[in-house]
Amino acid sequence: MTGGKGGKIPVTQKKNQESVFLEVTDVSNTTNSSTDLTCSYVEQLLYGYNALVGLGIFTILVLIFLEKRNYKKDVFCGRPGLPVPINILDGNKNVLPTAACFGCCINYLFYILFLRDDSTSVDPWLATFYLLKNVIFMGISYYPLFSCVNSPSKFGPPIIGLLYTIFLFLISLTEYNYCVNDLIELCGYIPFFICEGYLLCVFAFRLVYQIYKCATGKARRKSKVVAKSSQYTHVRELLDKHQEAESVPLGYMLKSRTLQIVEEAKLCCLNRSIQLCTMRTVAVNFIVLLSFYQLFIVFVDVSNAVRKLNRGLILQLRAWNVSADNFEIYLDSVSWSFIVAQVLSALYVISTMIMMYYSQRQHLLSVWRGDRSFIPKKCLEMDSRDMVTKSLIYAGTQVSHLLGGYLISVLVVFVLCMILAFFVILPLLGKVPEAFLQPVKFLIPSVVVTFIFVYALKKLSEKIFLQKYWISSKNGVGVERTLALDNRKVYHNFSFFLFFFYILIGLFKCLRRVMYSLVIGLVFVPRLDRSVLVSGFEHYDNGYMIYIGLLHVELVHCHPVLRVFCEELLKSLKEHDDKTDLSLHSPNSSKTELARKSYSSVRSISARAYNNQIYNKWMKMLTLSNNSSLCKTSKTNKKFEQPRLNLS
Repeated sequence: MTGGKGGKIPVTQKKNQESVFLEVTDVSNTTNSSTDLTCSYVEQLLYGYNALVGLGIFTILVLIFLEKRNYKKDVFCGRPGLPVPINILDGNKNVLPTAACFGCCINYLFYILFLRDDSTSVDPWLATFYLLKNVIFMGISYYPLFSCVNSPSKFGPPIIGLLYTIFLFLISLTEYNYCVNDLIELCGYIPFFICEGYLLCVFAFRLVYQIYKCATGKARRKSKVVAKSSQYTHVRELLDKHQEAESVPLGYMLKSRTLQIVEEAKLCCLNRSIQLCTMRTVAVNFIVLLSFYQLFIVFVDVSNAVRKLNRGLILQLRAWNVSADNFEIYLDSVSWSFIVAQVLSALYVISTMIMMYYSQRQHLLSVWRGDRSFIPKKCLEMDSRDMVTKSLIYAGTQVSHLLGGYLISVLVVFVLCMILAFFVILPLLGKVPEAFLQPVKFLIPSVVVTFIFVYALKKLSEKIFLQKYWISSKNGVGVERTLALDNRKVYHNFSFFLFFFYILIGLFKCLRRVMYSLVIGLVFVPRLDRSVLVSGFEHYDNGYMIYIGLLHVELVHCHPVLRVFCEELLKSLKEHDDKTDLSLHSPNSSKTELARKSYSSVRSISARAYNNQIYNKWMKMLTLSNNSSLCKTSKTNKKFEQPRLNLS
């Protein structure tokens, strides 16, 4: 905006423009404050008065009286019982509905962390207790939703879950009507509506299906299954003799590996794989991806606000006849660096999730085979109490490390992009003074000379300092000279001059070593399956110790051989239940004595048990013979470590 002679704005016109600008700003601020007041009042009404917590407590009490317990089932018809909101250890049922439940509670979590009005008035000494109280309230508010999803009951949980989800949907709809002003905020509410709509469909389908089964007389009581069909398949594969891997062409290996990944993805979606797509894995990945989406919405909103502010500043500088070209270049560099940082950080964390998932699977298979060589010795000294504690906090810790790694990655990549822009790209384009290019001019020749010098030393060592006796190389490919010095006087002269030279070059190598440590540490921050500390200090890495504790708990409770063995014991006990009263009682009880007499009087059953014992011993010997690695950790089967018989 220019006017008058020479492009200058008259004083009166300038004052009028400033007054108009202030009036518009005041009106805009008044409107925004009114909107914020309405939205904050609605959020305080929905979340602040703990009405959802009260409804959650009442619903939990109803679910407790609908649930049956396993202890003293004959007292009060087995009620009340304790519902199970989520099976984080080995659950593989209701995976997607449970993930949708987590998607519903993310909005409440963001509110208590960032949007609650009374969060700023809390005493810093009591901030931890305040946060703990809010997290407990959030758990109580959404506990009924998780319990209804994972409850085995027929009619009560689907009805309660349907009503509770309708109530949550109405809350989200009310908040959407009062708090959403543009398209970006609307995109932030889309995942919540999708999750709540999906749960409405799930509960409605379950209710209709149970009514249909009762009406047609197809309702049957299912027996509790300890082992899955995939675990049976895994045990059958263990009984087969292991074939040694043969060398295959690279093309065939890539093709087979691709088909294997596709098959694993298919099994993961169908919940049929033995160690894929557990409830813990899906819950952690879904929460992280949903948090990424919400953070992306926040970043886009902040970027738009910063862009509007930049335009206002540029217009103001031009109004003051101040050149804004350099200012625009700097702002563009900051904006593009921020965008690149977000994209690269998202790709980095998603690839980290995939690699961590594959590594965890390999570690789990290794401990199933009895191979704990990848675990440091000091990390194996945990007691049972620590293992259970660490397994309980693994899922939440993994989510926090992934989100923290994402934010740290955004900051680091942003700084690197700014350095690259101001010290390389902009000086080469002539957008900034050439003085910015001086560090690069000094650094690049130094790095090139160092690498050339090291390469020349390697060649000199091979030609001059090593004797001409050839041996096989360490990697098995080709030959190399033996480690025996020749021309020792030349060697000592070289070491004399290199001593002073590498005092200076060693400073750069020290900085490079520090940079490598920082980069590797930052890269592996989200991965709990890798320790970020050096060898010998892994037990000080709390995240890594949490992961090791989880592996131990899963080894004890989710081992497929153990589960199949227990399932076979339960099946055999059920088959003999009608013929004999054999059960697990005290050795001195009357029931045990009657069962023992009944068992000894029936010869056919004794003969069958004797044959089964011989069969089980034979299968054990066959398994140990075909899997000699199991004998290395066994205390009673050392003789099978090198079997004499070659069983086919």
